Amino acid sequence: MNQEPETKRSKSKKIELIIQQLNSLPTLPAVAARLLQITVRNDTQAEEVVQLIESDPALASRIITMATRASTGIKRQSASLSKAVVLLGFEAVRNAVLSIKVFEALGGPDEGKGGQFDRAGFWKHSLAVACAAKMLVRHIDRRVDPEEVFVCGLLHDMGKVALDACLPKSFARVVQLTESARGNIAELEQRILGIDHTVVGKRLTEKWNLPESIKETVWLHHHYVQALPEAVKHRSIVQTVHLADILAREQHIGYSGNYYLTNSTQAVAGELGCSAEQVDQVARRLREQISERGVLLGLDEMDPEELYHEALCEANRELGELNLHLQQQNRNLRERSVYFELLSELTGSLTATQSLVDVCRLIADLWQRKMAGGNCAVYSKEADELIIEGAVKLKDEAQATVFLVDRTDDPEAISLETADNEEGAGFRVKPAGESHGWFFEQVSPGFEMASTLMIPLRHGGETVGGVLWEQAEGARKYQGQINYLAAFAAGAALAICQAQKHQELLRLSEQLAQANQLLHEAQRELVRKRSMAAVGEMACGAAHEVNNPLAVVVGRSQLLASSEEDSQRREILETISHCGQEITKIVSELMEFAKPSLPKPDSVRVEELINRAADALRDQAARENVQIEVELPGTLPEIFVDEEQIIMAVRELILNAIESYQGQGGTVRLTGDHSELENEVMLEVIDQGCGMVEETVQKAFDPFFSLRQAGRSRGLGLSRSSRYIGENGGRLSLRSKPGTGTTARLVLPVCQMAEKHPVNLEAGF
Repeated sequence: MNQEPETKRSKSKKIELIIQQLNSLPTLPAVAARLLQITVRNDTQAEEVVQLIESDPALASRIITMATRASTGIKRQSASLSKAVVLLGFEAVRNAVLSIKVFEALGGPDEGKGGQFDRAGFWKHSLAVACAAKMLVRHIDRRVDPEEVFVCGLLHDMGKVALDACLPKSFARVVQLTESARGNIAELEQRILGIDHTVVGKRLTEKWNLPESIKETVWLHHHYVQALPEAVKHRSIVQTVHLADILAREQHIGYSGNYYLTNSTQAVAGELGCSAEQVDQVARRLREQISERGVLLGLDEMDPEELYHEALCEANRELGELNLHLQQQNRNLRERSVYFELLSELTGSLTATQSLVDVCRLIADLWQRKMAGGNCAVYSKEADELIIEGAVKLKDEAQATVFLVDRTDDPEAISLETADNEEGAGFRVKPAGESHGWFFEQVSPGFEMASTLMIPLRHGGETVGGVLWEQAEGARKYQGQINYLAAFAAGAALAICQAQKHQELLRLSEQLAQANQLLHEAQRELVRKRSMAAVGEMACGAAHEVNNPLAVVVGRSQLLASSEEDSQRREILETISHCGQEITKIVSELMEFAKPSLPKPDSVRVEELINRAADALRDQAARENVQIEVELPGTLPEIFVDEEQIIMAVRELILNAIESYQGQGGTVRLTGDHSELENEVMLEVIDQGCGMVEETVQKAFDPFFSLRQAGRSRGLGLSRSSRYIGENGGRLSLRSKPGTGTTARLVLPVCQMAEKHPVNLEAGF
């Protein structure tokens, strides 16, 4: 379970705890504290120092031992504390006492055994830094006392011991993580504790009132040589300890907790004016110096050869761990490169016009080549859709095959699958059989369910698809690759979403094109209806104005004709009367067209209506050598229309079909069908006559438009038929081609009462 990162508040509290714990550490022994006070005075006498050291016999013995080992000329048999203090000098004695007492106060190598922090190794490293710094400072800055540098080097990492004493469990975790990561212990201290050993050590030097040189060294010894602030007073000491620390770590002496070398000894030494030969000389003498000074600090006798062997073993151990670490990194890099290539090829192969199944094919092919090697599949599923589409790539097939699964019969399966994929906070690889039974049943039964794994493809919080593949080793194989898998899954999900959006845009553009066409047709129909309405209104107005004088003309002509004795003049008057009556008919038709009577719809049987219209024209058709055939299906629902108006409209269509043969003879067919989807009855009047050009078809419903010879038609038949059909909730359309004939289609609404009980025409009425 992932732990949440510490907040700034919790880290600041931990820092306060560490500072409080420092106050519980032992104070500097009285001998060392008093010695620090008297050795800084100019009037201090040697007797005062001797008396103070004599109060601690063990300390006195170590000072005498130090004097006999130094180049003072004192022999062991004649050595005394007074001689040792005088010959060594106050500074050397003060530094020696300080080293010994601080070492004892912080705890020697025997304390803390069994913990993560290696105190024995730590003090070996500290002593190595101290000895190296003491020798190096002679080549860097001769003005600095070597013994002072020795103390600074010995105590440079005292903050680590303080952390181990204050927070043993937390610091043990820091040490453990540093070991596993082969990193810098100071960085892990900052990340986990919120403070590092340099700051803790600085606080401890302030608590013990240690010299400024020690405080600056403890605090700043990790800084780059050229990066030290100008305000640092003991610059040479800090720089020398920095170089000595790098040298001790390169020599693998003791335990420092820092496996990260930013600069080599030669590079830092060059910046400080120290030659490579001088550094090599210090390195050769280092183990001998450690052996001598270790006895004074109470460390076990350390033979130089033994130290060399120990350093060699430590170097080999570190090399072995580094090799294992590099091998693991190499494996991680190989895995990462596979996923990087996978994502790179995926993004490089995508195009803006790829369909959804093409993207699924691409992902399946890449997954098989880079990851699975065996059978694999990729599918896509939109959130609101019940259709799953994708591609299957079998190991024995060159190309992926496409599949489409309709889940409308089991919509809950998809919702359950989505919920299962999205539960929990983390991305995971899981057995596909838990939620993908539909895949094994309907898509590819050849997949082995027990060994098939899957990862969900999610985008924007929604599951948009998935990848399935056969893997005998199970999900454990991918435990270390979850982040890479999640990155690939995010890229694949994005590609699928883009394809889904592209597909949706294509559908939308097609729908817009269709809607635009319908809108254009509707606009054209609206213009036609408006023009027809305008013509009708004009005709209605004209009819009102014409009817009255026309009635006078007809009446007077008839009256004059009845009393006229001259046959020639009577014939003229009768002609006037006849023409006036024709004008009256035209006016009546115009009135009917302009303001047709409101339809009186009722339930009407289609066959009865068609037969009545056809029977009214059979004699005329026979004279034109034309046969009328009625071909209706066995069952048609009743329609809800004004029967007389629709009969008149159908009769006009049949009449036009008869006249299309122009006396050459032929057949007029009347057919019908029922659309359950639209709940409409469709009737067609079909002829194979002369046909019409497109321009004529476009104008066929316009009032007064006719291609017949003058006097044979007033051009209101189709206009009136269209008007009647429209008033009854239907539609009329024409399809025609010159030389092949014309088809007139009527679409009429089904009677709602008769919808569930269609009439069986074969059984009779």
